This record gives sequence, structure tokens and C-alpha cells, in this order.
Amino acid sequence: MSLTDQIASCRQALAHGEVVLVPTDTVYGVAAALDDGDAVARLYALKGRDRSQPCQVLCFSAVVLDTMTSHLPPALRALVHELLPGTTTCIVDDPSGRYAAAGGADPTSLGIRAPAMEATFQTIDVPLIATSANDPGGPDPRTVSDVPDHLRAGLGAIIDLGELPGVASAVVDLRAVGQATIIRPGPDRGGLVHRLESHGLRVRTP
Repeated sequence: MSLTDQIASCRQALAHGEVVLVPTDTVYGVAAALDDGDAVARLYALKGRDRSQPCQVLCFSAVVLDTMTSHLPPALRALVHELLPGTTTCIVDDPSGRYAAAGGADPTSLGIRAPAMEATFQTIDVPLIATSANDPGGPDPRTVSDVPDHLRAGLGAIIDLGELPGVASAVVDLRAVGQATIIRPGPDRGGLVHRLESHGLRVRTP
């Protein structure tokens, strides 16, 4: 099946409330439509993830990313758009609770993940709730065959891009004024620190 057909199948599955497997620029993830409450519950149940644990809000569309960051102060928004699309998850405030379904125990937090993908993925034009396609504490899945069987059995569609880099995204908390806390360094720790410091932020690292 061509990539275009795989993406079309994925979009159809998302529209029907199913959980799907999607590639990113780091590892494979399981995802569902964020605005479908039943689909969100289905994703948490499939992954065996407690609802108090947050997930990423994954966006493949530039329009969705623009919408997700529209409430941010200009300097912070500029930084997020410098980091994304890319291999970083940016945690920011979501005071309206628009994306609360992915916030876990803190409905006012938002973890934005916008991977750098080829243009065809722009047609996935809704925000997705997503998490890595592995068992808790298991290895990051770099191929579809790395995804545990019980997860694959619960999927409505799969987009297979072959082998991915295999290092999970960086996670950086940008909610404190003037400070960035790197929770997970990701594939390019040095480059991430440099970009954060170039915006005048104090950087805390693991």
C-alpha cells in the first residue's frame, strides 16, 4: 500500500474513533483523535496507561500547530516554532484546558509534539493524543515489528515508514518564565541546549 493510501486509511480510522499506529521523526506511536472522548479512553486502555499520566498532543499539520500555539506569548511562541516541527516535545501552559484530555492529572498543561515529516502527512489535519507504541518501560519502537503484539491487535490502521531513528523525542518544560527544564534529552541534547540558551533561557538538565 502506498504512503498516500496508508495515510488515507489512518484518517478514516481516526474519524471512526479508532486507535492508529503512526511514525514520527523519532519512534512509532499510538494515537487517537484528541476531540473524541471514546477514542481517548480507548487509547489509554490499549496502552494500559493510567488516566493521571499525560500524553503528547501530536500534530502533523502546520495549521493545527499554529492553532495550538496561538495562545502563547509572542517570545515563547517564536521559540516553540523554532523547535517544531522537530524532535522535541514542548510542554507549555494551556490555561483554557482546550487540550485537557491529554494533560493527565494537570489539565492546564500541554505537551506539543510536531514531528518533521514529508508533506503528505499534512492531510492528517486534526490534533491527536499520542504516546509511544511500547509497553511501559519497554524499548522505543523503531519498526512496526517492534510494537508489541497486543498493541497491534487493537489498531484500526498502521502507517509503516520502515525503520525510524529509534531515539525518543526530547521533552522540555517551558512553563516557567525565563527557564527551560529538559526532562528527556532526546537525540540532540547539545543542539537543544544551545537553541534554548540563544533565547535567553536558563536551562536545567537531567
